[in-house]
Amino acid sequence: MLRRTSVRTVGFGLSLAALATLAAACSSSSDASSAAGSTTTATSSAGSGSTTASAAPNSADSGSKLVLKTAKGSAGIWLTDSAGRTLYSYTKDKETTSNCYDTCATKWPPLTTTKAVTVTGKYTVPKDLGTITRTDGKKQVTYGGHPLYYFKGDTAPNQIKGQGVDGAWFLIGPIANIMNGTKP
Repeated sequence: MLRRTSVRTVGFGLSLAALATLAAACSSSSDASSAAGSTTTATSSAGSGSTTASAAPNSADSGSKLVLKTAKGSAGIWLTDSAGRTLYSYTKDKETTSNCYDTCATKWPPLTTTKAVTVTGKYTVPKDLGTITRTDGKKQVTYGGHPLYYFKGDTAPNQIKGQGVDGAWFLIGPIANIMNGTKP
């Protein structure tokens, strides 16, 4: 039985094959609820500009903010960009330092931005948003200190094909509020 208390638990508790079966059997849906509100918490020093995720589709965000949201499906609740593209964390990153470059970044494009970043949706923790500077000087978005990435294999909104890949890539969920006693 999947617990909804931690998306990261899914990656460790189930094999990728079992997760793929569950994902195929259940459809994902966006959690458009903004019960937790929306707060700007991280601003890149680069000023206004476009959001990029090298090799990932351009963000649908317009204006001066990049908005992250939550999605809900068979794996629990996880973060997406405003277009519903799933975001992942990489266990080989050290603290707030990305270890995904070159070939890795082609398959797992980092979520980078020159905009202010906000998060909306149930169970999100706006203060957990941030940015780090990659070796190429771009600002990569972080959540809970974890650099965020797309998976090139996810071709539609709310897909989670990257979950558990190589035992190192996992959905990133709004864990902090859940740890504080709020349950989905």
